[in-house]
Amino acid sequence: MKYEAEQINYSLLSPMMAATLSLMDGKLSFRHLSMVVQYTHNFETLKQAQEFVAQVIRSANQENDAVVQMTSQVKPFIQCLDPFEFVVPPPEESGQCRPVAPLTLNLMFSNDCQTSCGYCYAERRRVPPERHLSSMRWIEIFREAHALGIEQVSLSGGDPLFRNDALDLIADLIRLDMLFLLSTKCHVTREMADRLVEIGMARPINQYTREIQLSLDGPDPETADPMAGAPGFFERAMDSVRNLVGRGLNLRVKAVVTPFNAPRVYDFIRLMAVSGVEQVSVAAYSRTLYRHRDDMFLSEVERASIAQQCQKVQAEFPGLKLRLTGLASAAELQQQKVPALPEGEQPNLDPETRRSIKEEKWRVRTHCSGGRSSMTITPDGKVVLCDTIPQEGEFVVGDAGRDSLAEIWNSQELLDFAYPPRERFAGSACYDCPDLEGCQRKAGYCFRDSYFNYGSAFAPPPLCPAAADDGMRMD
Repeated sequence: MKYEAEQINYSLLSPMMAATLSLMDGKLSFRHLSMVVQYTHNFETLKQAQEFVAQVIRSANQENDAVVQMTSQVKPFIQCLDPFEFVVPPPEESGQCRPVAPLTLNLMFSNDCQTSCGYCYAERRRVPPERHLSSMRWIEIFREAHALGIEQVSLSGGDPLFRNDALDLIADLIRLDMLFLLSTKCHVTREMADRLVEIGMARPINQYTREIQLSLDGPDPETADPMAGAPGFFERAMDSVRNLVGRGLNLRVKAVVTPFNAPRVYDFIRLMAVSGVEQVSVAAYSRTLYRHRDDMFLSEVERASIAQQCQKVQAEFPGLKLRLTGLASAAELQQQKVPALPEGEQPNLDPETRRSIKEEKWRVRTHCSGGRSSMTITPDGKVVLCDTIPQEGEFVVGDAGRDSLAEIWNSQELLDFAYPPRERFAGSACYDCPDLEGCQRKAGYCFRDSYFNYGSAFAPPPLCPAAADDGMRMD
């Protein structure tokens, strides 16, 4: 699994590849490692084993240097794996490609926030303080997760820092060497920044330093305050930036872009750069279930303008790490060479071509992690499979205030939501689909998009070729 600031990426390895990677302890030479692999994997010749080891290294290093040459300089930052940690009893035969425990958890300390952003994706379900999980239960959950081998969690909400004892809970995660991104719009005072340093937020774990992501959507109060729905937010956010940068914490500032603030993207990024921020994210607005307005979608002209603004500021600050989400860079737009269509007009494609394009998009769709590699724990302990869906009714698959993580993960209630039996799709195209089991066993489907578009989690999402239509515009 690879640590990313805004999302978790993981890959499923074959047992042979996983075993080979676990043998790379920084002590064996390439030849000696290949000799061990030849013996353990029953290769006929040493050359075959060497070719296999080289293939494993190339695969592991496709995006990042997961395998590196051991030196005294890099040794303090390298995590070596114990091969015996990978020796487990063979699981019972199952048709589901699913880990025996979650790879990650999404933890929601609070549904509340200091702001009221118009683009917020959170349900903001009101949970009375007396129904919140206790600090002790959260700490027990952290330890259960650690015992299950979970090394990375997500903190969402609401705002994680809205809870009074949030820094104490975060300190416990750090003591367990958990990796996480702390995303917030709360005012980070000098005292809070000092406390973050004190509890180890700036201390590297392996080769990673935990990241704090502060959300700010404009370069001045006239832009940022209305976006946040909170008068005075801009000044508080800039004070947070100064406090976090001044203490050397690993800070990223993120802006969500709508037509309202699109003309100010250059000014926003430039302000962050001159304020000492080294990482900036710019994300296009996408549809939310609870607060959506169509006039928040970006037009093609606005997207092109944003790309040009980003290109300009990147040229001025070449060392700035700028990430675009849901947006193309100026270079990518130029490579596409596709003329922008008038708003609302679709490309003139024949039905067969449209279907072919849709089938290909479905084939390479993003895997659903809900119930397959992760689950979400809400402030009062209700467990759902995604933090953007309702936290009640049929979407609740467990209770972390009552049951252990392992009990919830392996419960029939969770499995029936993540891998619904055919009967739950009665009345939809999925019910008669011959590939239903294969669909669920592999990538799954986005039940959030199904619910957004058709009011039911048990229907084909708009991306599926079997869906009745293309659904609502999502971004």
